[in-house]
Parts: sequence; structure tokens; C-alpha cells
Amino acid sequence: MTTIKQVLCGAAVAGLVAGTGSVVGSQTGLSALAADWMLTAEHVLLIGVDGVNLSKILEYAYNDDSGFKLAMDQGITGAATEVNHTTISGPSWSTILTGVWDNKHGVINNLFRPEPYDKWPSVFNLIEYHKPEIDTTIISNWHYLNELAGAGGYAADNNVFVPTEGSPADSDELVTALTIAQIMATQNNPDDISSFLFSYQSQADTAGHSFGGGSEEYSQAVINLGANIKEILAAIAAVKAITGDDWSIMLTTDHGHQQSLGFGHGFQSPNETTQFVIFDQAGNDATDGSQSLNYSIADITPTILSLFGIPLRSDFDGVSLVDDPAVLDGIVTPVDLKQALTDAIAMFGYPNIGNDIELAIRTVIASIPYFLDKGILEIDKFLQSIVDQDIFLLSELAQGAQWVVNTVGGAVVDVTNSLALGVGYLTGAGVIAPTDAPLPLPGSADFSLPDFHDTDLPLLLDVDALLG
Repeated sequence: MTTIKQVLCGAAVAGLVAGTGSVVGSQTGLSALAADWMLTAEHVLLIGVDGVNLSKILEYAYNDDSGFKLAMDQGITGAATEVNHTTISGPSWSTILTGVWDNKHGVINNLFRPEPYDKWPSVFNLIEYHKPEIDTTIISNWHYLNELAGAGGYAADNNVFVPTEGSPADSDELVTALTIAQIMATQNNPDDISSFLFSYQSQADTAGHSFGGGSEEYSQAVINLGANIKEILAAIAAVKAITGDDWSIMLTTDHGHQQSLGFGHGFQSPNETTQFVIFDQAGNDATDGSQSLNYSIADITPTILSLFGIPLRSDFDGVSLVDDPAVLDGIVTPVDLKQALTDAIAMFGYPNIGNDIELAIRTVIASIPYFLDKGILEIDKFLQSIVDQDIFLLSELAQGAQWVVNTVGGAVVDVTNSLALGVGYLTGAGVIAPTDAPLPLPGSADFSLPDFHDTDLPLLLDVDALLG
């Protein structure tokens, strides 16, 4: 069984990642003959940055110091939109990682439920079922995504959760360091092990909620993310020079942010619904620096599967960016990519008034159990702090209060979330059932055991070893 490993602090991995910069800068590479065995491995990296407005990337991080621009220069960029769909992280990342919109997967908020991923398997499930020899990894500082990667019967091989201790920027730096360490680990790949790596960072979304999407703090977070991405891309270039293996890279966000301090996102303004997809396919440099007019976040999972030669579900909403004719026909080469993307963003509008109202109602109702749950967690943490002080009588009373809060509060959250799911269904969430058969669960009568193996490309981040 795959477990979620926790990286407790930056110091715990300092010894592991120290010197990564020198490794990236000093590897001399191998001869072509010595690297022959490495040439068949396929590596795919998905970088997720939460709550990032494309317009802010173009304004603050479209320069040579930013990984955003480097990724755009090396690949194809599409300004995308999720208008008519909920601009909340749980539903949007579920679309990114399943290839279907919320009218199918039915996720409405950020309270994790495993059931949607039994019906609509994630990219991790589909890779692990069809090609278990591929090494799959998630490195994330939002626990929801780690739970998603462990759901659906075929979990990710390596599931690393990075707690957001310290500042969000510090947490993202640790995610970056761990991502680079995992990339560099592929230089020792004697069994031609292909890999899929999902690396997720959250500081822009946190800044948007704390200060607003038009704040200096938000723009600085976008700049920070650009610097982190540049480090990751440098590591890929370095390991490619060593092994000869090329990498396919995808970069995306789940939603944007309101400019002023307030709800943040969840509604249908273009600042919230505008997204982006950047795609750099391994070995395909002919369209570097181009723009796509047809990219969608629902295309990401189908694209990843097609890169690994895994068959696509017939009920995907997305398509493969590798070979779908409609997508390929929508690739253009603008004179000024920044201006072309700015013009594309300006074309995005609101849904019709009926859909706008329905989705607003869904967001408000779906947010109630989520914020109740967050409030209960905060009360629980406060009471636990009293329990930990071992104060005579008071700590015992706090422990009893914890039980009451968690029992009663948990029941309230469950009831309100059930009501919210009902409202979600009435407003179109989860109303379309799968047409493809579900993946047979391991141990079921329909399951035939593939050639599973112990992970051949170990995540060099065993927390027990690091802390021991």
C-alpha cells in the first residue's frame, strides 16, 4: 500500500538537496554508447501552481529570470478558461487530474471524498493500472492532492506531502528542492524506468486569499514561482545532458483570483475563470514559442496518457494535445506572444446569467461545510495546545471539549456537506455518469495481476531515513 510521506521541515532534507546547484551546473554527461540504455525512458513532468492569473505572469514574470517565460519559449502556451465550471481548487484540480469537468466528477469543494475517483479514475490510477512499470510521484503541499493521488485503487508509487510550516514561499521552495532531487534521481536509471512526476506549489493562492490578487504580495508570489520553475527546468536540462532522456513538460493552474481582497475565487469573473496550459513535448521543438487557441485543463490527463502510450477513455472531456487534429490546427505563431495571450484573455467573458447565478449558489452553499471544517480544525488546534501544556484539570477539560467539538462539529460538517452535494447535483455537478467501465479493483474477479514491481526509481526522500 502506498502511504503519504511527510517532509517535516526544510532542514530534514538539507543534506539531500545541498549541492543540487553544483550538480546541475557541473555534470559532464556520458558518451552516446554509455547512455544507449537510457534513451528509451519517457519522462513527463506536470507542474501545478495554484491560483495564478496568467495576466499577472505576463505583467510580472515574463522575463529572462522567470521559468514561466522559459517554459513558454520552449513550448506552446494556451490561454484557457473554465467559464461555466466552478472556480474552486478541488473541482478544478480534479478536472486536471481526471480529464473530465465537474458535471461528470461531481467535486464541488475542497473537502476530500474518495468516491469521485472510483468512478472517474485519476491520471495516477490510469498509469498504474495500464503500465505499473512507470514510476509515479506526487510532491505537494496541499493534502487534498496527496489524498487524490492515493485514491481510486491504484495509488501513486511515491506520495510526498510537504507541510506548510513557515511561510508559503518556504514550503514551495522545499517542494522545488524535492522535485529537483527526484528529477536528478533519473540519471541512475539502469532499467529504463519511465516516470511521471506531479509537482504542486501554492503560495500565489495563499497570497491572493490573504492580500488580494492585485496586491504586491500576490505579484511577488508569482515572481517567486517563476524562479522556482526556472530551477526545475535547469535540473531537467542537466539530467537530459547526462542521460539523453528528454522530458515532456506541462505547466498549469486551477483558477485565477479576484483582484481585491475578499472571497478570492469561486465565481465567474474572467479574473477567476482564466487559466493557462503550457506544453513542451519531448523531441518536438518545431513549434517552440507558439500559441494554442484551443488548450483546456481537461486536456492534461489525456495528453499525459498518450505520451506514455496508454489508451484514452472514450468519456474524457479533454483530448490529447499530442495528436488531436482540432488542437494541432489551433497552433499559431504570433509576432508577439505576450500581446497575443493578453488579447486572448481579453476575449474571455461571463457565462449566461442563469449559469452565473446557479454556479454562484453552488459556490456559496459548497463553501459552508468547508469553512465549518476549517473552523473546527482551528478550535481543535487551540484545545490541543492546552492539552499539551498538561495543566491540572484545565487540560483534562480541554481534552473533553475536543471530543465534543470533533464529534458534534464533524456531524454538522457531514450534514451540511451532504446538503451541499445535493445543491451541487441540482446545479449540474456530477449529473453525467461514466460510459467506460470502472477499473477493476485489485483482488476482484475481473482483475488480472500485471507485472508489478517494487519501485525501481526510488524517491530519494524516505523521511524516516532523512530524520534518522
